[in-house]
Amino acid sequence: MNKYGKLLILISFLAVACAHVNYVGKSFEPTNQVDLYFSKDDIKKEYTVVGHAVGDGTSDNEVIQAALIEEAKAKGADGILITEIGNKRSLVEENITRESEIKASFLKYK
Repeated sequence: MNKYGKLLILISFLAVACAHVNYVGKSFEPTNQVDLYFSKDDIKKEYTVVGHAVGDGTSDNEVIQAALIEEAKAKGADGILITEIGNKRSLVEENITRESEIKASFLKYK
C-alpha cells in the first residue's frame, strides 16, 4: 500500500473517532459486514431487533454513520435500520453548539 492509501485510512479512522456511539442491547460474535437500511420496507429478510444506538459528536452525518456501522460490526449485528436523523443542542461554556445525531436499531437476521 502506498503512503497515500495509508494516509486515507488514517484520516478515516480519525474521522470515525470524532463520532460517539451509545449502544444498549445484546452482543454477539463480531461480523465483517453490516447491511444499512433507511426504511423497514427495504428489509427483505426476517430479523429481530437486538439493540438500539445513538451516534453523535460531529456535524458530519457520514462520519456518524460510519461509526454506527463499526459499532454494529463489533456487536455482531447483521444490519442497521436508521430510525431518526436530527440535531441536538449542547451547552459548552455558555455557547450553544449543534451536533448531528442519528438513531438506529441494530438487527440480527433469523
